[in-house]
Amino acid sequence: MISLVRIDDRLIHGQVAVVWTKHLGVNRILVANDQIVNNDVQKMSLRMAAPDTAKCAIMAVKDAGDVLNDPRSESMKIMVIVNNAADARRLVEQVPGIKTLNVANFGRITDNLAAKTRISDTVYVTPEDVADFQAIAARHVAVEYQVLPSHPVKNLIEMLASAVN
Repeated sequence: MISLVRIDDRLIHGQVAVVWTKHLGVNRILVANDQIVNNDVQKMSLRMAAPDTAKCAIMAVKDAGDVLNDPRSESMKIMVIVNNAADARRLVEQVPGIKTLNVANFGRITDNLAAKTRISDTVYVTPEDVADFQAIAARHVAVEYQVLPSHPVKNLIEMLASAVN
């Protein structure tokens, strides 16, 4: 049912809308974010960015967890997208079916990039992000770095350990 859970600052954009949805064959994109759910302009923009082949839903993190835990969702192929590590952690804690978290394009959209640790060209983290990723991994969820399906999968926890220490 859950084809991919991804952290991506931009949520739905070309890589997600074209490359990942096609690669995974998903028929649903679920954006889980407590702020965007209350912003009609952002919701409209995200829905416009979604491909015609996948229905787009935007909901609060708790509501997204309820949907993912609902047995009626088992027949769907869902890509879940959040834009921060804290929301990913909340979702993982709520949905035991999440086995992998994909991370890319994270932490660069900020006013204070210099205060973050660079993990890769596309991932920058705060100490709070590191704690969230470690908590996610402690729940036996693979935390992976992979920008595109054609790129190799790397263990983000190992990348964090190398960059932070």
